[in-house]
This record gives sequence, C-alpha cells and structure tokens, in this order.
Amino acid sequence: MSPRLAPWPRLTGREPCQNPDNDPELWSGGDGDHEIASLLCQPCPAREDCLAWAVDHPGPAGDATWAGTTRRQRQQLRREFGIPTAPKEDPTP
Repeated sequence: MSPRLAPWPRLTGREPCQNPDNDPELWSGGDGDHEIASLLCQPCPAREDCLAWAVDHPGPAGDATWAGTTRRQRQQLRREFGIPTAPKEDPTP
C-alpha cells in the first residue's frame, strides 16, 4: 500500500499567488523573490494545504516558493518527519 499523497490545494482566488496584482514570477524561485513571496504567503487561506502538497510532491514543487517555503526548507521538513525524498507522481489537475 502506498502512502496517501496530499491533494492539490483548493484555491479560492483569494490566495496571494492567484491575485492578478501580484507578479506570478515571485513564486518561481528566482533570485530575491522568495522573501517577498514568503511574506505574501503568511496570511494565505490555503497555506497549510499548499505546504502539504509541496512537501509530498518535491519534484513538481521544484525550486518555487510554496506556502512561503524554499526547496531546502521543505527538504528539511521531509527529513524531520521521515517522509521519503524521492520525487512522487504529480497529481495536478
């Protein structure tokens, strides 16, 4: 039996990453953008679901900022919680 993976976060359109006034490149993992994206993610209503998905799907999450975290921070969380670090299948709709 394989472990259950976190589903794609339910988005309402109120998330900072979905706001058309915010540059989507802020979440792409580019230089200097993580700090801004991380601050914008703090009050996000989907933050917990977003983090769960990114931790469970390290390959598709890549270097992008998810729930205000970097790839390295998510790797640390996987180690702390004993979650395998091998990339998993992408269930993105």
